[in-house]
Amino acid sequence: MNLAKSLSPKRFFQKFPPVLFLILIAAFALLWKLGAGSLAAWDEAIYAQVSKEIALGEGWLTLHWEFAPWFEKPPLLMWMTAILYRVFGVSEFWARVPSALSGVALVGVTYLTGKLAYGKRVGLLAAVVLLTCYHFLSFSRFGTMEVMLTLFTYLALYAYLRVWEGNQKWWYVVWSACALALMVKGAGGMIAPAAIVLALIFDKRFKAAMRSRHFWQGCLLALLIAAPWHVLMYALYGRAFIDEYIGYHVIARSTSTIEGNASGYFYFVGKLVDGFFPWCLLVPFAVFSDIRKKLKGQTRSWVLLILSALVFGLYTVIPTRRPWYIVPMYPALAILIAALVVSLYQAYQSRPVYRRTIAIASVILIIVGGLYSFVSLYLNHKPEEPVARLARLAQSANSNDRDPLVLFSETEYFYAQVPLFYSNRPVRQTYASSAPASEDAKRYVSYEKLADVIEDSEERIILHRDDVQRLAASYDIRVLAEADSLVYAMIKRKP
Repeated sequence: MNLAKSLSPKRFFQKFPPVLFLILIAAFALLWKLGAGSLAAWDEAIYAQVSKEIALGEGWLTLHWEFAPWFEKPPLLMWMTAILYRVFGVSEFWARVPSALSGVALVGVTYLTGKLAYGKRVGLLAAVVLLTCYHFLSFSRFGTMEVMLTLFTYLALYAYLRVWEGNQKWWYVVWSACALALMVKGAGGMIAPAAIVLALIFDKRFKAAMRSRHFWQGCLLALLIAAPWHVLMYALYGRAFIDEYIGYHVIARSTSTIEGNASGYFYFVGKLVDGFFPWCLLVPFAVFSDIRKKLKGQTRSWVLLILSALVFGLYTVIPTRRPWYIVPMYPALAILIAALVVSLYQAYQSRPVYRRTIAIASVILIIVGGLYSFVSLYLNHKPEEPVARLARLAQSANSNDRDPLVLFSETEYFYAQVPLFYSNRPVRQTYASSAPASEDAKRYVSYEKLADVIEDSEERIILHRDDVQRLAASYDIRVLAEADSLVYAMIKRKP
């Protein structure tokens, strides 16, 4: 009898709460085959390389890319990745683990936030909605900053709701999480404190917060976390640090379209449909329902609505738009959608048919969202790139071997990020008569004439197979390996 009781579903779920199963599912979904495929050009390969150069001894305070100072972002993600490299070795898997683990933790924080704001059922359903969000899964498996930034943002929001409960000591968690968000992505980390300050105004608690010593001591703690690295970088590099860290990557991105990332004002509407299907269909109803309840004084803080509006509105106005900018919206929208579904379910207590209809519709949406996310991840998975395969063959054996890897093209330009990571060599991009046109940052796309780079000694080169014959008149080319349309070879000028 005791055994039967201990194995009953009720006792089982009392000992193992459903949220733990959701976290385990998240861990499996986000870590399974995480190292498959080569790193993607631009952000993922850049951050992986910066982390690798830390692990190779270039320094922990001043970040480096291609063995030169790099001031684009704060160091927290790269520090964590470099520690993993030191312990487990450099690989695609460990380059992506900080983002993936942040995604796993975010599922738990979304549950806690939904539970605190609306109740346990909402928290559980919100975690399920987030787990069936394609963009959340995709960017969690991508070695960039957005999901870690979102994790610290929602940790700050959860702590703010705990302050709402009356425990002023949670202000220390609020501002520490905001500081960590700032150390992940600089200006992107300002979303959380901006949302919280606006929420204090909408919640009519601004004056009370200003009178709390815990509020101000929490601000001081945030300053102690975020300020030292920034002050040190300015002290060491002055205008060079400010121009790149703020001038280019904040002001320029906010006021103009850079690096060819032009798009219309409805760009994020399309991304929301693509990345949050089918839940995007419920977003207008969930937002309207929550606003109506708040105006009637039936629900708690405005902070989730404010965060969503701030993220969507701010990044819509900014001319440079990328799909991952709105990742911080998804947990808030998941919670608001879950609150709508649960409120509808509870509103029809006396009508079993309607309640069953709502339950069945919710299950269908979960299944559709899960299948859509799985199929989208499968279809968008990229195998190892040919240039990465060949760059591995050119890999430097030791840190003293800094001979360059030459890339040659006059049609499709090669990005330097992926070959740099896999070869451990400085990369030189070359052309014969005319450089390919590019709007990208000159740091990553900077071409030289092949004749100025190749002399009498042999150099390593990756080029298109069709270019081998064209260059044969002026250069001796010894092909070592081929991958699709590319070849890896040794090249030197003919006598």
